[in-house]
Amino acid sequence: MTLSSLLAFMLGLLVCQSSLVGARAVTILQERDDNLPARVPYVFPPPGTNAIADDIRQRRVNGTLLALDGVLLNAPLVAQSWNSVADVIRNQNSIPGTMRELFILRIAALNNAAYEWRHEPVGRSEGLTTEQLKAIRFTPVFQSQSARKTLGSELTAALDFVDWNTKSVEVPIHVFNTLRSFLNDTQMVEATATTGFYNFVSRFVEALDVDGKVNTPVPTPE
Repeated sequence: MTLSSLLAFMLGLLVCQSSLVGARAVTILQERDDNLPARVPYVFPPPGTNAIADDIRQRRVNGTLLALDGVLLNAPLVAQSWNSVADVIRNQNSIPGTMRELFILRIAALNNAAYEWRHEPVGRSEGLTTEQLKAIRFTPVFQSQSARKTLGSELTAALDFVDWNTKSVEVPIHVFNTLRSFLNDTQMVEATATTGFYNFVSRFVEALDVDGKVNTPVPTPE
């Protein structure tokens, strides 16, 4: 093989490799939420170029940054702290998974935060049924008892708790004590931290219109 032929062959390999990398990048982008713009630009550092972004990738399915992450990375220290708190609340607490996801989804419904409702598949994976998801989505605020037959006593207590924490901020002692009958002191702190954090999340994603969802209705479970 002549030198010119060898160079041409190597150039062809580089072009082919670049095309494959480009195709993979498009695939990753297509997997990221709905790719709709927010009110600030998304920041998506390539893997290996930003330690904070790489730490967030470790929590994400397939290592793909979400639209939420792209907004947060405009303020790296906020993104870093957010990731640490979110990891504890999502992955290192001891409240039942069904209850945790009820808190998150109910907050999404109460605050009209369609982006936050992306937790529906997680809720299903933790054991929430379609009928329970519908109760979480549509039960009128402060009327948790009407969903008792569908949710059961424990999740009804959780629904009542998150309604008061979200819409009133002040939680009446009888509401607190009803939930406490199912949880220990550590779990009560975890439950309160979860509802507080995801109320923060809903306000954040709505104010910054993450993934263009601010005017999107919260979905109906099917």
